[in-house]
Amino acid sequence: MILIVCAMDSEASEIKREMTDVEAVQLTSLKFYYKGILKKKEVVLIVTGVGKSNASLFTGILLSKYNFEYIINVGLVGGLSPLKVGDKVVVRDASYHDVDATGFDFGYEYGQVPGQPNPFLSNADLLNRAKFALAADEVSLYTGDAFLKKKNPRFIGVFDMEGASIYQAANIFNTKMVSIKLVSDVIDSETQKEDYLKFEQTSGNTLKEMVLAIL
Repeated sequence: MILIVCAMDSEASEIKREMTDVEAVQLTSLKFYYKGILKKKEVVLIVTGVGKSNASLFTGILLSKYNFEYIINVGLVGGLSPLKVGDKVVVRDASYHDVDATGFDFGYEYGQVPGQPNPFLSNADLLNRAKFALAADEVSLYTGDAFLKKKNPRFIGVFDMEGASIYQAANIFNTKMVSIKLVSDVIDSETQKEDYLKFEQTSGNTLKEMVLAIL
């Protein structure tokens, strides 16, 4: 069984529509996940909600319930020029842009959660499969609880609000993972907010095709 993790309904809607034999399973009073078949494979689809806590919490609960072959995290990211809206990327490594435990003077790196590796790495086989299937470049992913609108020269890659948290849960449960992303906005561009709002509403089918390509 394969776990597919999205943050928002708009990212998951077309994936769920493509699934057959779908069963909605109640996880909490307010949260459901979906079991079904996608490209002849058993999958579970979860929409965690936005942000690090939602992403790690609901991914971790599912990882405690099932023994998944691997995880696919799929969704939208902000990118830096020369990336453009609509570009596909595959995450090589993930860390946090808003975690700083360096003040402890225990040798932690910026972006590293104590006791966790930095960065988190995609499974090599899944990474290579995704790069080939999507004809996409590999990038570093930086995660934090903020919609970034300004560049930070410390970080070169793509940016979201969930990915590294999903990698952290995968690491704790020793589960293979890869993240495939679609650039929804270019950070520091004059039309960043407008680009994001427009692209979010039209990206679902492309995200679905990306998942199907690597299953």
